[in-house]
Amino acid sequence: MKDLVITVKTLFGFEELLKDELNELGYDKVEVLNRAVQLNGNWEDVYRLNYRCRLAISVLVKVHSFNIYKEEDLYKAAKKIDWTAYFDVNKTFAVKGAVFSTIFTHTQYPFLVVKDAIADVFREKCDDVRPDVNLKSPQVMFDVYIKERNVVISLNTSGVPLFQRGYRQEVGDAPMNEVLAAGILRMSGWDRKSTLIDPMCGSGTIAIEAALWAADIPAMIERSHFAFKNFKSFDAEAWERVKAEGNSRPVKLGFDILASDIDGEMVKKARRNSRMAPIGNMVTWDIKDALELEAPDDKGIMICNPPYGERMGEEVEELYTAMGDLFKQKFLGYDCWVVSSNIDALKNIGLRPSRKIKVFNGNLECSLRQFQVFAGSKKYDNSEDEADGITPKPRGVRREKRKKVERAVEEQVNEETTLQSDVQSESQSESRSEKKEYNPTRRVIETPAADKPRKSAASKYGQAKSAYLPVEDELQSEKESENEEKEYNPTRKVIETPAAEPRKSAASKYGQAKSAYLPVDSSTKEKVEKEVSTSASSEEVEETPVKAKKEEKEPRLGAAKYGSTPKFMAAAEADKKEESKREETKEEEKTEDNVIEVNSSFEGDSDNAQEDEMTLKDKIAEMKKMRKGE
Repeated sequence: MKDLVITVKTLFGFEELLKDELNELGYDKVEVLNRAVQLNGNWEDVYRLNYRCRLAISVLVKVHSFNIYKEEDLYKAAKKIDWTAYFDVNKTFAVKGAVFSTIFTHTQYPFLVVKDAIADVFREKCDDVRPDVNLKSPQVMFDVYIKERNVVISLNTSGVPLFQRGYRQEVGDAPMNEVLAAGILRMSGWDRKSTLIDPMCGSGTIAIEAALWAADIPAMIERSHFAFKNFKSFDAEAWERVKAEGNSRPVKLGFDILASDIDGEMVKKARRNSRMAPIGNMVTWDIKDALELEAPDDKGIMICNPPYGERMGEEVEELYTAMGDLFKQKFLGYDCWVVSSNIDALKNIGLRPSRKIKVFNGNLECSLRQFQVFAGSKKYDNSEDEADGITPKPRGVRREKRKKVERAVEEQVNEETTLQSDVQSESQSESRSEKKEYNPTRRVIETPAADKPRKSAASKYGQAKSAYLPVEDELQSEKESENEEKEYNPTRKVIETPAAEPRKSAASKYGQAKSAYLPVDSSTKEKVEKEVSTSASSEEVEETPVKAKKEEKEPRLGAAKYGSTPKFMAAAEADKKEESKREETKEEEKTEDNVIEVNSSFEGDSDNAQEDEMTLKDKIAEMKKMRKGE
């Protein structure tokens, strides 16, 4: 298989960098894809890309591509492939990939379909024997990529991702991806001839990757396992030729790669990792606070991976501010690069970044920013200041503008003129003591204070319905006067109506209020009182047993309005009255027949009117007795 379609996957934003790296390795025809590049080659090229690429995550070789229209089409097409030509039945395998299609409702289901197709093909060709599946550490891995109807099945020749170099044995709490470190080194424009500083090295990933790149040592020199070694097509001789390429020993660089950290334990881990890589003493490790560093040369590259404050739970705003001061004061002439996912903290550096690049460190979206620190301001030349006799200020401190002296003189002249005008205006301002202060930024409109407090709807009736408005005696006196003027409300039209007389019930015309809510008419009450006074002497003789029975009826609740004692307050007195009334009724039983004949002579409405009138008399008599008793 000499004409293979090879796809090299990488991180987001690293496609052009990977293309440049492949051009350095001698591959000119490279097509840029999304997070990948594609080229043609043979199996030896596959081995070289796995061994030499620093920005590659995995190297895929295309097996077959086809279109599908339903789920069953995937199984039918996958079963047509001769899987036994790629690996033996005694090897473990796994199927992984990515699915972007509406045909499948579950993204993992296509991988199971391809796995079943591979197993069924082996059963048919290997006497019902099939290879085992190992998802954690498979010997052979297949990649399935589905985008709508198009399906591409490839061999993953790398196995585990290529950022696992093999030299990093110990890591810290927030390690950096090796591929990301190699990409940042390329983005920084480091020429591999100048000083490189990593003030917060952690486990030493950036410094080790820089040393391997500067010495032209293959990135995978310490990695022993690759998935392509388990294929039937593996060529051991071609693999040995690839391994012979490049350098395998440390070299003398002629410049410094400085790595330090404030944590001594992390520096120990970084040194152990560097011993696993063939870089020898190419990196200088030191335990030191990053904020106390001094620039060893006039120019160089600084790459800093400070704490993000997300995974480690630290307050980092002050640290980023101190880093900005360090760049401005100690590292003039350097290109300082900072990578972080904390965008707010990056703003505290206090410098305008020259470049902003979006990168990913694992699942964290980060921003890689370049801060170019110049010895003097871009707008002004220090040589002109020295020629004019002005002592130049220390480098890194923002200079004042050259016209500052001229402006100071102009300000002094303006102050003298303003003083003269102020003296003239003082005399005028003293005569106008009541003059209000003028504020040019705000216009103040004065309104006269109200003579009277605001009245509520109830205040004009002499009673404050609201707790916020007091009752005034003047309003009460105005209300009592007959000639009180009505309040005029321009927003509401008030129509006055005469007060309606109280409604009379059917019984009020007979001088008795049947309803407790309706008062007794005064004229009716006076008429009744006159009749009672004329017939007071013959009241006892005219009493009848029938009226006595009506008299026994207790007044209703609410009768206290007419002077009678309520039932719930005079229970004992009612019992005594009933006993006395029973004795009186016994004595009057003898004359009962005569009384009935007399009463029968009355007819129609006169009988009812007399009963009502006598009943009202009885009520008035009781009211008088109660008042006398009180």
